[in-house]
Amino acid sequence: MLALQADLDSSSKLLQLARATIEKGNATPSILDALGSLERSHAKLMTNAKALYSSLNVHDRFPELTNVSLDFVQTLLMAWDLKINIRKRAIGSFFEWDKLDRAVGGKDKPLGVTIVICSLLHLRHH
Repeated sequence: MLALQADLDSSSKLLQLARATIEKGNATPSILDALGSLERSHAKLMTNAKALYSSLNVHDRFPELTNVSLDFVQTLLMAWDLKINIRKRAIGSFFEWDKLDRAVGGKDKPLGVTIVICSLLHLRHH
């Protein structure tokens, strides 16, 4: 749903830009009709997306959001989704660091301790 909303917002901006560009030039009636048709289709798609969002019953699940605007709730959900993605990447990065630590001699020892200990033991025996 969040990706759909982001795509709809992008297409809305592109339609506005197209309208501004076309109106600056010598647009034929057929071009203006086509643009108008695209704008009506986009408006209908936006209405359907809002109906889809409403059917998700966000306000029923979270009654504290009842008096909050739809745009704010959508922004809040996008931020929550972003937080989840960042958390997944961070956990993956932590696992990567853990693998590197184990590869050099153990997760509890700082990088290079094994080499220093082996060198000291080697010097002690000679």
